Amino acid sequence: MTSEGFASPDVPRGGPVLPEADRSQSPPYRELTDTEIASLVRDMERVGYGVLHQYVATEDLKVLRQFVRDAVSDAGNSYTVLSGLAPVANTALGKMANSAALWRICTRAYELATARRAPDQTYYQVLRCLTGDSGRKHSMVFHFDTYVLTLLLPVEVPSGNENGELILLPNVRPIRRWYFSNLIDKVLLDNALTQWILRRMAKTNPRRFVKVAMTPGDLYFFWGYRSVHTNAPCDADKVRATALFHYVDPHRESRLKAILGR
Repeated sequence: MTSEGFASPDVPRGGPVLPEADRSQSPPYRELTDTEIASLVRDMERVGYGVLHQYVATEDLKVLRQFVRDAVSDAGNSYTVLSGLAPVANTALGKMANSAALWRICTRAYELATARRAPDQTYYQVLRCLTGDSGRKHSMVFHFDTYVLTLLLPVEVPSGNENGELILLPNVRPIRRWYFSNLIDKVLLDNALTQWILRRMAKTNPRRFVKVAMTPGDLYFFWGYRSVHTNAPCDADKVRATALFHYVDPHRESRLKAILGR
């Protein structure tokens, strides 16, 4: 990775200031230099996503896969979502949430991309398990994320033609200054006509999209707030499990958002 041609904004370069809940000793995860983080940001801007290969150790991934199987079984072998740190605190996902090295990657990536100091916000975590007919109903739903940066860790990826790949129209909007503008974007996207057009486009003109065939244990980064994205369907008798770390809600302090209870 190199940093040639990348103009770094004038932002702090010290270690991350972790939120209060994360200031206990953190298990080590791979650290990146500023040059490597700048290269990751360039990849997100240029091709829509960046990736750190084999970010989670094989043994940790094995334990996490068993955790997913148990969660899916407990849910009656249907679509299930675990939100927040508490349900996964004793897994590799808990270690990642408390990793100072990963936190620094996120804060520096945000600062390099926005030329703003990273706010003191914790991750919003989700473990999403697609399986059965209910899992297929939650596929090919195009959306913007609420948070600027999205980290995606594949845990289980089905084999075969329908493997639940990540589908992106990357970086199609800026970070909106006002929550109302963001709300308009979402209304224009989240309706039956727009969804039909996008699904049709993904089928008839797939080259318009970036499609990411994911590898378990690799860690993928993309600008979830700025990118229209979804997942392709997977076979109903298989499991697609992904862990998501969302970072920085730009409208966290919005009065309108608070009034609407969103």
